[in-house]
Amino acid sequence: MNDLINNSKTLDECFSDLILKRGWWKNSDFDRKTAHFHKKQFLLGKLPDEIKRVYLENAGYKKVQQELWKISL
Repeated sequence: MNDLINNSKTLDECFSDLILKRGWWKNSDFDRKTAHFHKKQFLLGKLPDEIKRVYLENAGYKKVQQELWKISL
């Protein structure tokens, strides 16, 4: 399991890899026009994580570790 986590990438790294592939949106519920808009939003740093997760899950990516949160007061 440790190797799996060590060889993993962040959400944004995975999404960056995905959008480089031809037809990257085809397994998603989004059409080409919407996917183009989402890609543009991502490149501007404005695409919500929830949408990135939808694309990645539909492309066969799997989350290997839950997000960890800590309050910093």
